[in-house]
Amino acid sequence: MTLAAADLNRWEQKHLALAAVAQCAVLVQDLAGEGKVPNKQLAACVNPLSQMTASSINEVYPELPDLSRGLQILHESFARVRIQEHRDIIQYTLGMLLLRKNLMSDSEMQETLGRRLQYLDPFPADEMPLDLMLQPDENEDYQYSQQERILEQLGNLYKDTISTLSFRIVIKGKVDNLKNERIANGIRALLLAGIRSAVLWHQLGGRRWQLLFYRKRSWETVSALRDQLMAANEESL
Repeated sequence: MTLAAADLNRWEQKHLALAAVAQCAVLVQDLAGEGKVPNKQLAACVNPLSQMTASSINEVYPELPDLSRGLQILHESFARVRIQEHRDIIQYTLGMLLLRKNLMSDSEMQETLGRRLQYLDPFPADEMPLDLMLQPDENEDYQYSQQERILEQLGNLYKDTISTLSFRIVIKGKVDNLKNERIANGIRALLLAGIRSAVLWHQLGGRRWQLLFYRKRSWETVSALRDQLMAANEESL
């Protein structure tokens, strides 16, 4: 039996959305450091941007196993495990939650984002990692070009909107990677995607103070979600 987001209660759905934000953060770290990311994990983060008018959370997060990395980060963070190793990821996650708040106070920016995102195509997900350090050549297939086009589109949208806000997230990584425009587009796209999931997190009742005061309950919730996903995967084998 496949576990669906709609099967979860509101508290669990809220943590699923937060896991999507955290996964955006860890993929930002991947791009800044290595220049490549697992494709299916990237699609799970970016595709909610093409579901701005979704009627169900299932449409926003259709493949829960693809958010397992975000759940792992939350699991370790709430347990205070590998905190130093995840320091930048946590900062990026909290930064996206703050940018959500700033965005919600700018109705004109919200309108711009909504208008331009309505034309966004779904991000193609395949098993191959997306390596943005590779230089495209004449033999590139269409799917790879489609991914590049979507990341560029989202990167430009981020520059036109979120980048103009007073608060900015400082990304750490290899200098050459951060100067690579293709990688920079991927990072901007992920930050925008993280803000989109942060909006859903807030709509489901998520608040920053809960991350501290409900840490144990949140850890238990994320642990249970991971167990449910593992059980569902075992049943499907």
